[in-house]
Amino acid sequence: MGDRAPVHITIGGQLPCEHLAAFAGHAADYDLRTEWDGEPFDPAVLPEGEPLELYGNELNGGQIPEIDAFCAEHGLPFRRWSGGCLGASLPEIALFDGQGLFRDYPASEDEYVLFPPSWIGSFTRMRDLKREMARAELTIPPFAVTGG
Repeated sequence: MGDRAPVHITIGGQLPCEHLAAFAGHAADYDLRTEWDGEPFDPAVLPEGEPLELYGNELNGGQIPEIDAFCAEHGLPFRRWSGGCLGASLPEIALFDGQGLFRDYPASEDEYVLFPPSWIGSFTRMRDLKREMARAELTIPPFAVTGG
């Protein structure tokens, strides 16, 4: 069955309307909600002028790989926090800026990026550490469905 953990994902960018049903199907597969323990995601009710926020509970490792892959395939920036499972996995934050590779960071249970002492010690200049800290604070643009 696996270890179960919560997830919170913030998604932005422009999704062509012909892909909305597929996205909604993935969200339904994970029983993602519009708030913790709130209503299930409904593709007919989308945020206007802000990112899409989705929440899930009791997910295997707090992971939603089909949503991550869908966002990457369609160039949708996201920030995903996955909670930890005691003795199995630590919380993490995964970032995707709409292109390239995912970046992931250790996180706290209250969704903050953590920089372990070994990472901090590996930077030889303070400005490099500050630059990496800034990269970990990705601003997600509004989510919009285009066309149709």
